[in-house]
Amino acid sequence: MFKKLLVVALFACLLPMVAGCGRPRVRGDITVWHWMTDRQAAFDALTQKYYEKTGLRVVFEVFAPEDVYRSRIQAAASGRLLPDIFSPQGDRRELAAFINAGFIANLTEYMNDGWKDMLFERALQPMTFEEDNQWGAPAGIYGVPLDVNSLMLYFNKDLFRRAGLDPYNPPQTWTEFIEAGRALRAAGIQPFVSGFGEGWLINAFATSYKWNLFGREGVLGLIDGTIPYTDPRYVRVLQLFEEMRNHRILASGIVTMVNKDAERVFATERAAMAFNGSWGINVYNSMNPNLNFSVMPLPRLEEGRYPMLKFGGEGSSLFVNEQSPKRDESIAFLRWLTEPEQQAFLARETLNIPSNKEVAEDLPPLLKIFSEHMAYAIEPLPRVEAWQVVNFININLQSIIIGERTPEVAAREIQAEKNRQAARAARRG
Repeated sequence: MFKKLLVVALFACLLPMVAGCGRPRVRGDITVWHWMTDRQAAFDALTQKYYEKTGLRVVFEVFAPEDVYRSRIQAAASGRLLPDIFSPQGDRRELAAFINAGFIANLTEYMNDGWKDMLFERALQPMTFEEDNQWGAPAGIYGVPLDVNSLMLYFNKDLFRRAGLDPYNPPQTWTEFIEAGRALRAAGIQPFVSGFGEGWLINAFATSYKWNLFGREGVLGLIDGTIPYTDPRYVRVLQLFEEMRNHRILASGIVTMVNKDAERVFATERAAMAFNGSWGINVYNSMNPNLNFSVMPLPRLEEGRYPMLKFGGEGSSLFVNEQSPKRDESIAFLRWLTEPEQQAFLARETLNIPSNKEVAEDLPPLLKIFSEHMAYAIEPLPRVEAWQVVNFININLQSIIIGERTPEVAAREIQAEKNRQAARAARRG
């Protein structure tokens, strides 16, 4: 009994500390926890409008940065103290764990009443589970996307001109990309920056080329182990990072650079190209309103047999607490939030691509480009690679950039880790 009381007391102390501020909670009829500091003002304006419409007070509480938010969510889940609306902010494995623990409501019956038809299909896919999925989550749609995103290459038009490049004809192939990078370096301009110190971002860059060379079935073959990571096509993916290093395309210190620092480098015109998501439009404009930039897709490989796809689809999304006493009211609020008028307001105020397809037809030019490229987003797969192997891939990509490993050695080491994880899975049964 004493231990149970001690656990309760620890959670009571832990949650304010994890929040990073310890301030008393603002009381509302519906409480939303989120991490999107740049959207708090827009959320507040919308909740005031919702209060005037319904008499229900919705309170958005922001906890940042994201690691603080994730810690708070995990602690609250352990103590069964989650708010009415939240996001677990993890991959599909983590999302399934929250679903299986009874923390997230299944929205399928609500979505099938015309709601999902308003939204980008690719935005719903990451939060949708099919029958017999590998995580054992019941089939259904579980989340509500507020916006969608896509990753592309940003480029500085003025720096392109300074290097003798045509900003209206950016590189379309890998060879042209390397040649452009060499021209920029020759002009004394740092060619390319990204937050490659963050595993997900360097992996996103590599994954687009993996799909370009392997296609869907080939990617599944790598996951299932029927195609080894020593396959020449995967070695070619690794060689791209060696080529960028050898031709001095990459920014100094890129393997330890977090994306916020990389965004600052591009915004202050210390690099001509940046690999980043659609949210970058808002970030760069806020950092440097005079920045003259545009966007382009990642350049395709000449030998690529399959479409050049990119990370994209789900942006920020929210989920309803299945155990909330305001479960139905929370669902109704999120549906209202994805209706055209509210989505148009969020798009104007935050410069993010709305999840509502109708609103996406009327966007500023750069956001429109991102929206149109949603058709080329990588689809969620029914199986995913073991996270240990993914981490090993990311570390090896960084090692290639700094010259610690060759692509061939890295491929063998990745395959060895794949074999270790397969053996462990077999022993577990």
